[in-house]
Amino acid sequence: MGQFFFIWFFLISGFSFSQTITGTVREKGTGLPLPFANVFINNTTLGAATDVDGKFVIQGNVPDQFELVASFVGFSTVSHTIERKGRQAIFQKFELEFLEDNLTEVELKAKRDKSWERNLKMFKEVFLAIPEDTFGNYIEILNPWVLDFEKINPDLGFNYIQATAQQPLKILNKALGYQIEYYLQDFRKLRGAALFFGKAFYKELVPEDSLTLEKWREGKELNYRNSVRHLALSLLLKNTISQGFDLYEARATIPKEDRTDDFYYEIGKSIIPVKTEFIYAKPLGNGTYRIFLPERIEVHHLNKDWLNDYYINIYHPISWIVAPSGFFDVDRNGTLLHPTQLVVSGYLSRPRVARSLPLDFLPDEGFTDLKEDFQVFRSRYLTLNNLREKPWLSTNKAFYYPGETIWLGGMMNYQNSLMQDTLSRVVYVDVLDEQLKPLYQETFPIKNGKISGGLVLSDTLRKGNYLLKAYTRWSLNYGEMDIFELPFPILNSNEILELNNLNDERVFGDLDIISEFSIADSSTFRMMDLLLKVQDDLENLVDANFLVSVLEENYAAEVDPKYQLESMLEWLDKDLPETFDSEMLHPVEYGISVEGKFFPKKKRGDLATPITLVQGELQDYGMVNSDSSGRFWASGFQFQDTSQIAIAAFDEKMRSFGSVEIVPFKRPLFMGSFPRSSYQILLRSEETEAFSDFSQDYILLEEFVKEGMKTTETIAERNFGYGDPNQEVGPSDLETKTMAEILGLLRFNVSTLKFRNYTFGDQTGSPLLIIDGASMPFMQKDAFREILLGFEPSQLLSIKVYNDNISNVVFGMAGYAGVIMIETKKGSRTGPDSDRKFNSEGFQLFPVKGFSSFLEFPKNPPSDQYLKIKPTIYWEPDGQTSDGIYRTKVKVPYGVNQLRIRVEGRTLDGEAFSKILKFDI
Repeated sequence: MGQFFFIWFFLISGFSFSQTITGTVREKGTGLPLPFANVFINNTTLGAATDVDGKFVIQGNVPDQFELVASFVGFSTVSHTIERKGRQAIFQKFELEFLEDNLTEVELKAKRDKSWERNLKMFKEVFLAIPEDTFGNYIEILNPWVLDFEKINPDLGFNYIQATAQQPLKILNKALGYQIEYYLQDFRKLRGAALFFGKAFYKELVPEDSLTLEKWREGKELNYRNSVRHLALSLLLKNTISQGFDLYEARATIPKEDRTDDFYYEIGKSIIPVKTEFIYAKPLGNGTYRIFLPERIEVHHLNKDWLNDYYINIYHPISWIVAPSGFFDVDRNGTLLHPTQLVVSGYLSRPRVARSLPLDFLPDEGFTDLKEDFQVFRSRYLTLNNLREKPWLSTNKAFYYPGETIWLGGMMNYQNSLMQDTLSRVVYVDVLDEQLKPLYQETFPIKNGKISGGLVLSDTLRKGNYLLKAYTRWSLNYGEMDIFELPFPILNSNEILELNNLNDERVFGDLDIISEFSIADSSTFRMMDLLLKVQDDLENLVDANFLVSVLEENYAAEVDPKYQLESMLEWLDKDLPETFDSEMLHPVEYGISVEGKFFPKKKRGDLATPITLVQGELQDYGMVNSDSSGRFWASGFQFQDTSQIAIAAFDEKMRSFGSVEIVPFKRPLFMGSFPRSSYQILLRSEETEAFSDFSQDYILLEEFVKEGMKTTETIAERNFGYGDPNQEVGPSDLETKTMAEILGLLRFNVSTLKFRNYTFGDQTGSPLLIIDGASMPFMQKDAFREILLGFEPSQLLSIKVYNDNISNVVFGMAGYAGVIMIETKKGSRTGPDSDRKFNSEGFQLFPVKGFSSFLEFPKNPPSDQYLKIKPTIYWEPDGQTSDGIYRTKVKVPYGVNQLRIRVEGRTLDGEAFSKILKFDI
């Protein structure tokens, strides 16, 4: 299996476009310039010599984080660790100290003896190349006399040979075309192990001819392939298979004497296949990443033929990697930042300096998949910008009194509207006081990109300025720029806000809102028939989504324009900077989410395992996989208030094992200044009556009893209670087409088990299959295909599909990947089983908070009660036109003579509009 080696290289991270580093190198104490000193970025080809004034200039693709080294013969070597932080120009000063005891070349040569020669041979075998490596024939140390060897006898531990060099080793590598200056910092040779580390500056040699150049190119790519850096980068890019790496977890619980040399026999016993997507890579910021490994990983290098003495029936190299701390850190290029975090053995431990490459080397040909994936990974900020979202909210009015209800409406904004189905379906709303202390924290669903909610203010709130914040967990990854805020005042009961002048009747852009209305009187209220048309500058009707607020004139002050949707859309033009980096700690939520950590009972037990979650009495249930760190994430539950979630891990005999802990979501603490909005407070005149939107009044007016409607529909005709599908295949197609043709009509890929781009980029299971009302959730993919393709279409009555972004709202986690509902001609036509009882034995039980419940605005108060005057006469957060026209009925209390109607939203093409309409009635 080979010896264990720590090969130490220092920090380097994330190359970008060309930058410039300038500076000076001077003698410490005298301040005199040091001409012809070497300045270089450690382990790269980027470097320069100082001029007669001690100045240097380095230009090239400078990493985000790097070590800059300055050296001069006879002086100390000094290095500075630098974080570029987006800077295109960097200036650095170096002061080098003169070494008076530096030995001369003649003195060093005199120290040669047989013992030194033996140690030099040992040094070359450890440092340059192992004896059987043919690359060792093409590399040499040009100044070996600078090396000195000493036997160290420590008080604790084993004896070892230590090598030191007071001058940089000059190494000529004719196999790869480099001359290397290596500043040796430590070298230790123990029995059966060795370590060395230092700083290296690579200079490319000039090839004698094109054949030599091609030989060097092939050698570089050969040595990059199957290197630690290649493996680490493939783990980051999640493409280990395409890069020729097959991974297995080598189970430490299996004694060596119980293992065989038959690879295929050991699969599933001593070695367990590892899927790359289950290896968790956590961004740490500044272009660095932490990769979590489950115990000891056995790596099979599939792209290289090799005789090994470990298995008798495979013919490729094998390596083993262990992270003693459970993880190791790398940069964007896959470079190991702290070499002691990873212990390698087997094939990966063979390469030495003879096969080393500068860290700014990237392969050209023969690595197409890697290069394409790497370019995508390096352009991560572009991908992340494409996935940005930001809520926009509006309230039913601009100011409130203590005890009133705030009704909320709004919509999500997306940098790429095509990603709507992939992004969040949960929005968080906080109300803060002027000290940014949270007073209310609510959670509401996002349905088709729209938001609707409400909350009741305490009647003890004091007059003052308050702030509404709205965000998704995903948007928190991007910071304040993707969090919505809306300041609003709470007034005393004898105060109102000054009305805005109606010069704001304009429409942003070229859109206009045309209104028509009529009034009819009844004994208890007046009925307004309201018609709104949305049209462009050519008077063409256009469809739009919007909110409608109808207010009594005296309470119709407007929100500051900078918080209107039109201003909000300026966010779409503000892309992420190239230097943006985020740990992306917060995942996308598709419903109420549960995050937790799994702990196996055994100390060295598997952390990656299936986790089962059940809501309540089987109202919803699902299974997710914990990753290599034990973390699991389940999203998609649909419930209000608080529900019990049962969680457990089960073995193959369905016995629970290990334990879990829930990681609660911690809402952000907001800091900084309180945003101000301009408004003028007025004392309410005696002519203006005091009205309030108190929720209890609306409760009394709400209709709770509705007349039943007789129906002769069967439960099957009502889709077993699940609502209307968004795709359906009926008898005409079922009698004439094959199942493959029908699935094509439904745009369902039977190979990937996905509908179009629904859940694009997500790792999902099979869709929910419902046959004659009987639900068959969480099926294995092969079993799902077998059942689906086993139907003869002519024996079916219908196939209905639910594959939009509210499928999991109706069906919960089981419907996250979509739903296929099949009704057969001989079906039992039973509805969903509501009598199921859940046996929670073996589960841990946790209370989990769901969506906030709220009283929706009562648009249809009872007709037999006198309608009381309120500031808010009508509120519709989900207005939609049909062929450019919106119609609604508004019940107006007697005594209200003037109304202001605010219409704000955007067209289906994304063009925002806002208009205030005034009506004298």
